[in-house]
Amino acid sequence: MFGPTIEMGEAAIITVFSMAIVFITLLTISFILDLFKIIFVEKKKPVVAQSEPQGKVEIEPKPTVEEDEEALIAVITAAIVAATGKPKEKLIIRSITPIYNPESSWTRMGRIEQMR
Repeated sequence: MFGPTIEMGEAAIITVFSMAIVFITLLTISFILDLFKIIFVEKKKPVVAQSEPQGKVEIEPKPTVEEDEEALIAVITAAIVAATGKPKEKLIIRSITPIYNPESSWTRMGRIEQMR
């Protein structure tokens, strides 16, 4: 059937059979994965509703915005002191302004690395 040269019709037959083999293999893999889902699925335990709480649950109040800002300022100050090595008494922070940046840190670092 296939000699030293292959005609266009023979090439089309080889292509169709090869594509059919790949398609059948992919279907087989898909069925095997579906069987894995059926075989290895964990059965959910029924949830029993408790009618009475078994103790008092105390909810801690959320920190206010001012407390969050004070903690953020303390962390930023500590980072600056650690980076510069100056004592914190000589460091004066006048204001901290958050900057909104729509691009991610990964994008920014990738751009910086490409410019080197």
